[in-house]
Amino acid sequence: MFSINGFFHLDKLTIMPIATFLYLPPIVWKGDSVGHIGENDLFFFVLEGECFLSIDSENYIIKPGQLAYLPKGKRRAYTHVSKRFSMYEMAFSATCDDENLMQLLGLTEENFVVNIADTEKLSTLFESSHRKELYKNPLYDIGWCANIINIIRMYANERQKQNSQESRFFKTVLDYMSANLSKTIKTEQLAELVHLQPTYFIKRFKKNYGIPPIAYFNRMKMYKAMGMLSGTDMPIEQIGKKVGITDTSYFARAFKKYCNITPSQYRIEFKKENFPDY
Repeated sequence: MFSINGFFHLDKLTIMPIATFLYLPPIVWKGDSVGHIGENDLFFFVLEGECFLSIDSENYIIKPGQLAYLPKGKRRAYTHVSKRFSMYEMAFSATCDDENLMQLLGLTEENFVVNIADTEKLSTLFESSHRKELYKNPLYDIGWCANIINIIRMYANERQKQNSQESRFFKTVLDYMSANLSKTIKTEQLAELVHLQPTYFIKRFKKNYGIPPIAYFNRMKMYKAMGMLSGTDMPIEQIGKKVGITDTSYFARAFKKYCNITPSQYRIEFKKENFPDY
């Protein structure tokens, strides 16, 4: 059975929509680079630009057409650097017999970002959910809940495909990158981790992530620097060292090349923002 009192109930399945946001310029989404423990399950669907996401000890760079799931109860931090950035954010609750549905489906551990083949369909689901929330009519909650179920289904299906040997193969490389952001590493070191010849390793990595491995590693460094700039009072020189760059001038140039503003400007612009704890 189902009811129209803000949630949808079918057998032992209960879906409760909480909020759906659409961030399009001039509306600015600045994220939360400091981080917090999530109170609700979240979906991020990036439309334009890039977003850095950290869930516990796992780091991701989310690109357009990718869907990210942020489990409640885990520490999350996220931000973006693109001049133009747009995305959907959806907070929801899904339980089955009073247990977290995402946990029952095995979706709350590792690999939280998936590539979506049918992005047009996913966009329609988010757009419809956002429109339904604007109406604030209980009748629309049924459709909103149905959209959430469909998004969960799409995410779960892609997760199943993604948990292939290829994804597990590169997890070793990504974990190594995350653990060594304060160091300088070479392609040969990464290729050795997975026993591949460097040229073939670069080709295979680029096919999966869109950019060469060292470029991906350097982006992770810049995102870590952004988090420290906005979330701490650590001197810029020390932040540079934390991401493996001991020359402060070079760090400032590298940061500006990637983020379009200097580290000092970034700290001024972003540090005092307040963020919702969804």
